[in-house]
Amino acid sequence: MTSASRLRARLPFLSWPRPTVQLLRSEALAGLAVGLMVIPQGVAYAVLAGMPPVTGIYASILPALVAVLFSASTRLSVGPTALSCLLISAGLTGLAQPGSAEWVQLAIWLALLSGLLQLLLGFMRFGWLLNLVNAPVLTAFTQAAALLIIGSQLPDLLGLPDWRQLASAGLQAWHLPSLAFGLGTLGLLIAARRWRPTFPSVLLIVLAAAGLSHVLGFEAAGGAVVGALPAGLPALGLPALPNLNVLGQLLLPTLVITLVSFLETASSAKVDNEGRGTRWNQDQDLIGQGLGKIAAGFSGTFPTSSSFSRSALNLYAGAQTGWATVFSAVVVLLALWVLIPVLRHVPQAVLAAIVVAAVLGLL
Repeated sequence: MTSASRLRARLPFLSWPRPTVQLLRSEALAGLAVGLMVIPQGVAYAVLAGMPPVTGIYASILPALVAVLFSASTRLSVGPTALSCLLISAGLTGLAQPGSAEWVQLAIWLALLSGLLQLLLGFMRFGWLLNLVNAPVLTAFTQAAALLIIGSQLPDLLGLPDWRQLASAGLQAWHLPSLAFGLGTLGLLIAARRWRPTFPSVLLIVLAAAGLSHVLGFEAAGGAVVGALPAGLPALGLPALPNLNVLGQLLLPTLVITLVSFLETASSAKVDNEGRGTRWNQDQDLIGQGLGKIAAGFSGTFPTSSSFSRSALNLYAGAQTGWATVFSAVVVLLALWVLIPVLRHVPQAVLAAIVVAAVLGLL
């Protein structure tokens, strides 16, 4: 292998086709479809991870760009995923209060540690370890995780803050407007996905729900909403290093997130490479995913991964190269300024419906 070939292998973006008007037009359409989907998903998944909602949008910009530049599988959509966010929440439970500054700090270190581990595994060519996990085990794990995610979202979806209230207060514990928003959104999302997958139905439904919530005074009536979100870009940097005892407790969650994240990548990358008729370079994808997580840490957000649903949408929408992800990141970046004032009115039940609708496809 020549030095130029080695360089292209380590820097896959050097092999991207030269952009033409026709190519950029198709890539822009695919990027628009994915970008409009990842905005509401990112907010919903951030809440699932116990993080401030806006960090889900941050996780869809710089981490996605860095990952696609250095990954061999360039048509994958990297950003927040339901499974990774559930693992973040589970891994940090007991170490800090969800949503607190300490929780955010630990989630950032999870991103950095899991990213460094994936980067190390990629450079040491340990991608073959994935072959030790057979398909039935992966399927069972994914389906079990999907059920756990759905279970964690049911209280918000049904307008029931605490399951224990149901036994003591009966139907009085239910917040009926939240129930209506949750079940109504879930039904619309399922119907829209079957009707036209590339249509930005998720974002339109969220915007409609935000408008309806504002007009009806949903928050004033006791409904839980996203609330105020900070506008603008995140400040790049690193948080303070946790003490050694806390850092040691992050090791197991780091290992689990590293493995599960790469299993998520594998499920999408195999489809991508089979469609191209190419051999999957799992080591380079480990490097790309690792760098994406490190970028997430520097962006003040949580570990990212490859989303199967958004990657499938990217392929379905006609993405051919990594340029589609570049356009997707631009769409999210623009939305960060335009949509932030609107998203504060979105009911939490709507976010729960987005998560449930996304993971139903894993069952």
